[in-house]
Amino acid sequence: MVAHFTVVVVVLSLLCVPIDMKETDNNCSIVTSLPFCSSYPGLSSLPLGPFAIHDSFPMPYFVTAPCHNLTAQQTNCTSFNNGDDASPVFAYSQGICYALGHLSDVQISPLDMTNASAGVLVTYGNGVGDRAVQYVLSCDESVSPTAGPTHAIGDLGGDLTLYQIIWPTPHACNPVKLPAAACSGSIPKPTPDQLLFQEMELGALICYNMATTAGLQGCHPHTLPASSVFTNAAPKKPDTDQWCKAIASFGGKYATIVAKHVCGFAIWPTKARLPAINFTYEYYVGPDRDIVRDFAESCSAVGVKLGIYYSVVSNEYLNVEGGAVRDPSTLGPGQVAVTQDQYADIVSQQLTELWTNYGDLAEIWFDGGFSVGGLQDQLLALLNKTQPHAAIFNGCGLSSNAVGWIGTESGHAPYPIWNTDTGCTSSGGSINGKMYLPREVDLTLQRSDTWFYNGIGYRSLGEMISIYHDSVGHGGNMLLNVAPAPNSSLPDEAMNLYASLGSFIQECYGNGDVPSAHALGSIQACTSNCSTLTISFGAEQSVDRFLIKEELSQGQLIISFEIVDSSGETLFNGSSVGRSVIALLPQPVNTTSITLRVTESKANPQIRLFAVPNPAFCNAGNSSGSPCSLSPNVFVEGLVFQTAVLGDVADCCNLCRQNSTCAVFNTVAKGYSQVTCTLLSAYQGSKIMQGAISGSPN
Repeated sequence: MVAHFTVVVVVLSLLCVPIDMKETDNNCSIVTSLPFCSSYPGLSSLPLGPFAIHDSFPMPYFVTAPCHNLTAQQTNCTSFNNGDDASPVFAYSQGICYALGHLSDVQISPLDMTNASAGVLVTYGNGVGDRAVQYVLSCDESVSPTAGPTHAIGDLGGDLTLYQIIWPTPHACNPVKLPAAACSGSIPKPTPDQLLFQEMELGALICYNMATTAGLQGCHPHTLPASSVFTNAAPKKPDTDQWCKAIASFGGKYATIVAKHVCGFAIWPTKARLPAINFTYEYYVGPDRDIVRDFAESCSAVGVKLGIYYSVVSNEYLNVEGGAVRDPSTLGPGQVAVTQDQYADIVSQQLTELWTNYGDLAEIWFDGGFSVGGLQDQLLALLNKTQPHAAIFNGCGLSSNAVGWIGTESGHAPYPIWNTDTGCTSSGGSINGKMYLPREVDLTLQRSDTWFYNGIGYRSLGEMISIYHDSVGHGGNMLLNVAPAPNSSLPDEAMNLYASLGSFIQECYGNGDVPSAHALGSIQACTSNCSTLTISFGAEQSVDRFLIKEELSQGQLIISFEIVDSSGETLFNGSSVGRSVIALLPQPVNTTSITLRVTESKANPQIRLFAVPNPAFCNAGNSSGSPCSLSPNVFVEGLVFQTAVLGDVADCCNLCRQNSTCAVFNTVAKGYSQVTCTLLSAYQGSKIMQGAISGSPN
């Protein structure tokens, strides 16, 4: 949403220092790739600096500790080349600071996979020009705990894309163990609660908070909107019935509401206080309103389970960023000064309220993680006491019911998705992972990755169907944003899109493990001899897609499969199945039968559902009423005349429609909220490319 802490898969050039990143199956005391800096104990103790260090380049690098950002005052920079200062490392040249990494893009990994106490690597991606910076924090007990980094390796003028900050320190000597599941030699299995979470498949994230009425998507540092900006604009009784009706209409089974976002504004009547300093938490909706309860009751009435989002690591009201309280000298109007321990106390009080007053929760969302110094053990104890069965988004390293982020907010998840991983990464997982970690794919209905209402407009039904194919259809849970306007209502256009998406899913694919009533054929609940399954039609039928759902209670077992027609021709080769895979053909084929063959698996697989949808009920989104016809997982080849980086597929469609030369276009995801849009003047064939979307104007 704003701070998932994307984990970068580093395929960059490692510099000078060779680092062995081999997996070690038999050593459980290894540092895992953790998504939150304070999950590794030593990082929170590193001196902040800032430090000015050098390599062969005459200008300095300005460096602070991982998880912190530098300011212009600390760097002597007159400007930042990328427009913000959310980086721990900058290269300096002629008054300009060049960000070598971004706090939103972080991976923590072992320095030596065979020695848990050797040290840790912290890598930040998304720097200027796709650069990344890596802290090499090596364990050295002989170095002073207050010592900073010694030098840097890299050169702004060269071809290197990865820069290294060399930092020997005793703070890097703390080992972190993998979860117990990662140390098992057996196939990782989901907890019963992870399995229930995956079975829900479709959920919603409701964003109605201070940002809605303040016209923001977050909160500007040290600029706090007054409580009245929300309380005077929002109705006394928001239309939560409409929100839940919308969620149920697209088939949502659970709904997670943003109870507190980064501003710190609470939409429930919190009673958190700090008697020692005579402080009462007053940045909230008021004692007579409880939007969380209203929403919970509305969703319960339509059979939708409740989840709660609470931003632990950010609170502008209490001057907190990245889980750490800022220097009190930075306080702006309306902000309150607290200590780190006092902030942890407030978080604990408010989570106790949210986790005890609204019944059993289907999901708990930690956006940006749970990394508040000194709070992890307390959080785990509170979770186990109050919500032991909730799925915990970004909870890897905290809970056995953890759910991982897919690493993109575009909605277009990669294929394959593996529900196993070697560490707490934000990615599609690892086929040989030792821990079970299902994935959630969050996205907005509004265009341009816009989470709180701002009237920017909505994605097309065609793109939403494509996203369904790339989220649920790749094996993840799809979490679709619901963004009410300041008056709490959802526009008719949004309501129609939610309902139309739900109608398409029901008509084409069915509901969960129950196939569509229109399916050409299906096999359900196969528990033995499931490696070859054939659906016969009796007469020739036109087919263009297939739906497969694996039984996951014994783990994700299928490694590869193929689908063949009655003539023996292979129509589709796939790898992961997992919770669901939707296999789309580039064009329909005629056949009298369809056979699923599992060609490789970790153990004897079981199939919950194998179905052949009826193409006649799967053509929504491609009608002439849509601005463009879209083809998911198809990359068109031809004469390219323009390439641009845009917000989403709809932007590419509009660009194509505005140019009379454009006959067809391709989009490929770039980062977590953009696409590379390529316009072609002539079509010269196509190929299957997972995640790509091609289209043409209607």
